[in-house]
Amino acid sequence: MTRSSALITGASSGIGAAVASRLARRGYHVIAVDRTAELAEQAAAEIGPDSTAVGCDLADGPSLAELCQRIAEEWRQELDVLVCNAGVIIPDHVAGLTPEQLDLHVDVMLRSPIQLIRAALPEFLARDRGQLMATVSLGGICPLPASAAYSAAKAGLRAFLAALNTELWDTNVHVCGIYPTAVDTPMLQHEARAGGSALNFLSAVRTVDDVADAYERALDKPKLETYVPFHESLSARAAQWTPAIIPRIYPAFRRIGERGRQKYLKRIDG
Repeated sequence: MTRSSALITGASSGIGAAVASRLARRGYHVIAVDRTAELAEQAAAEIGPDSTAVGCDLADGPSLAELCQRIAEEWRQELDVLVCNAGVIIPDHVAGLTPEQLDLHVDVMLRSPIQLIRAALPEFLARDRGQLMATVSLGGICPLPASAAYSAAKAGLRAFLAALNTELWDTNVHVCGIYPTAVDTPMLQHEARAGGSALNFLSAVRTVDDVADAYERALDKPKLETYVPFHESLSARAAQWTPAIIPRIYPAFRRIGERGRQKYLKRIDG
């Protein structure tokens, strides 16, 4: 009998580690992917013996191509769930970032999910089952100043998933995007200390378990977009409807967010 596997990128910490743990508890053989072999092995050690560590720099073309080939060939018969979770953030205004830094956001959070999903899709369609999942972000709906490249990559990923969902609507291959607000992860801690967008800290910071819960709900009852929490998505989607108004209201929200940042910093550093 073919085992059922789930592949997750960015598996060594934060949301990825929490989701990988949940998948393992559900009986999946977890293929834990992270930027280096050491990080992937660390993730696999935490997940347990029924896991496979894979080092892959998603921003590196040949490394990504090799992972796609393994999805299409080595794990073709067993892969049932693909989770594109890996993320990166270099907080700064666009003018302060190098072209390479701008590309890094797009490579990791847009180009690699598109390629990984494409690698898994033919076999999923042949079997007429499978779940294509991704950690997106409310930052892909409401633009984040000082994180423009991040917002762009996540917005592009949202558009890709929505279009793909329309292509697959009459199949049993499901497309699920998870849209959390700020989550207490090493990435958010870096943003808090390095001048990331104040909008991250407008409301309570969520836990990785909140996001892992959302993943489990989507596994059990697939839907295109799951928000963590739902009410936060309302203001984000409203901002998307009228993006030109954001510069006018941003100063007030920035002041609120800066107070939230200081509270968060006090909690994690205190």
